[in-house]
Amino acid sequence: MPSLFGQMKFFFGAVASPKRGLEIQKRCAATGRLITWGKKSACHKRRDPDLERHSRELLLPIALQLSRLVVVGWNSRMRTTAGIAIASHLEVWLNPALKGEGIPDGEVQKTLLHELAHLLAHHRHGGIGRRRLTPHGPEWREACRDLGIPDEARTHQLPFRRRVMRRRYRLSCPVCGESHDRVRAPRRRIACLSCCRKQNGGVYHERFRFLIIKLGPESKALLTR
Repeated sequence: MPSLFGQMKFFFGAVASPKRGLEIQKRCAATGRLITWGKKSACHKRRDPDLERHSRELLLPIALQLSRLVVVGWNSRMRTTAGIAIASHLEVWLNPALKGEGIPDGEVQKTLLHELAHLLAHHRHGGIGRRRLTPHGPEWREACRDLGIPDEARTHQLPFRRRVMRRRYRLSCPVCGESHDRVRAPRRRIACLSCCRKQNGGVYHERFRFLIIKLGPESKALLTR
């Protein structure tokens, strides 16, 4: 069955508050609203000024607005994910394990460019009220070319330490029968992407909403992460 996960998967600056201690704050570029996260969120996320400066220099010639807003840092909670781009906050998080032993030289740069391409693709073609982009579709490929990595792979196979978890839930499309096994049940309504594309122009429709089936303890559906 196709996996919903990949190795390629952002960051908030830390500020001090006399009432709440260390907090995370970032102003939403779309709404102007200041979003604050508590002390627990701050301890594993660290902004990297050097990587951020480097990212802005890379983006400046091709996306001026994005280059001014992008935030880059490290997330120590990452285990098998090399990097993650969160387009809604214009942020990139990287796994500190990229700097560890056994990781090829230049992997930090490669992963950074890979995730910046996701932000650039969304900056150009995504946004509120627009169609949802395929994560590694033609828009991402175009962004990769503009960032100097035209032959970039969808994932990087790196020797991160992995753990095995049992997939407890199966998402099944009531129309085409396509299914995916997951460790956790989804918190919001999600539908079969294939059916939505083929029969509803890529827009969500309740008809294609996944049925959620809880798998028994005898299930052998495992996820390596």
